[in-house]
Amino acid sequence: MDFEFSGLNVLDGKCYSVAVANGVISDLRECNDVPTDRFICPGGLIDTQVNGCLGYNYTGENLTTDQVRSICLELAKHGTLQHFATIITSPEERILRSLDVIVRSIEEDEFVRRSISGIHIEGNYISRLDGPRGAHNLDYVRDASIEEFDRWLEHSKGHLKYITIGAEANGAEDLIRHAVSKGVVVSIGHTGATREQIDRAVEAGATVSTHLGNGIFAKLDRFENPIWPQLRNRKLTAGIIADGDHVTPDLVWVFSRCKDPEHIILVSDLHHCAGLPAGRRKDGPLEIDVYEDAAVRVAGTPFLAGAGVHLLRCIWNYAAFTETDRVAAFRLGTLNPINKYNLDPDRAVLAKGQAAEFITFRAGADRYILDSVFDGGDRIL
Repeated sequence: MDFEFSGLNVLDGKCYSVAVANGVISDLRECNDVPTDRFICPGGLIDTQVNGCLGYNYTGENLTTDQVRSICLELAKHGTLQHFATIITSPEERILRSLDVIVRSIEEDEFVRRSISGIHIEGNYISRLDGPRGAHNLDYVRDASIEEFDRWLEHSKGHLKYITIGAEANGAEDLIRHAVSKGVVVSIGHTGATREQIDRAVEAGATVSTHLGNGIFAKLDRFENPIWPQLRNRKLTAGIIADGDHVTPDLVWVFSRCKDPEHIILVSDLHHCAGLPAGRRKDGPLEIDVYEDAAVRVAGTPFLAGAGVHLLRCIWNYAAFTETDRVAAFRLGTLNPINKYNLDPDRAVLAKGQAAEFITFRAGADRYILDSVFDGGDRIL
């Protein structure tokens, strides 16, 4: 026997004894007498917003297939076995090149194919205003373009799962209708839109809010701002970064009460400098500070440039911030993205005879501690 484990399945709330031999689940039984602090998550975590890590950037002008594989491997070592490669606001030629490299990586490497279950383009049709625009480069923000979107779709070869767009962008509603008709999910984000603009975007087909509470003005009108109408609208699924830095614990608690559990997806929004030692680094025209606590900020400012905390920690935080049980919290980083983006549900199920694909972990004092990672029958950790 190569591996044996007993613990709580965080996706169905039942306890199992699992054995793996030669990369295959050789035995699987429900059981009662198991440690209360040991857990298994079939299929691992699914992070639908990853910009890169270890200095490798999905929007980088020199992105390579080796870098793509390195990102995938680093994510797997932290329990994320599926993710959406996220490309941000850039010149069109760079976006198309990134799409080409990511797709080639998927086609040529089985491990990458299993890891990248979709592509997310965040921009370029977002707010031009400071605050809502976030760390996106103003020089590349532009009006929504169906023609450009179609070129993205062609280069993605069916892997483009969703796009983020500001509800106030010129041409937004027409693009939303068009993208949805092509099977691409549209998310509202990096927006300073009015309630009326947000409602029209939802009527056109937008169904997600990208990292709600971020990509927003630093100071808001207490009654008229872009957050309340997105919370109110039951058609919108809220993406939330629960790293404790992007959104305060109190606000995460409020979000959890405004949205039903099926309409929340936890994401990391990992910055491409995540995982690097603390220090200052050049990021195009910007300088980025990486802190000891993993925060990633625009140098010399309090403004976030992305995240440095992986999804497993965000799930722990969410449960702690909102007093949510483990099974309910893990759904937000596994089953909810499967349902929202039409991913393969069979990967989130334990079954005897199938290739081992799961993570095991235990509860520490303030976080989950990952013990093992299996992907496609291979043990990664």
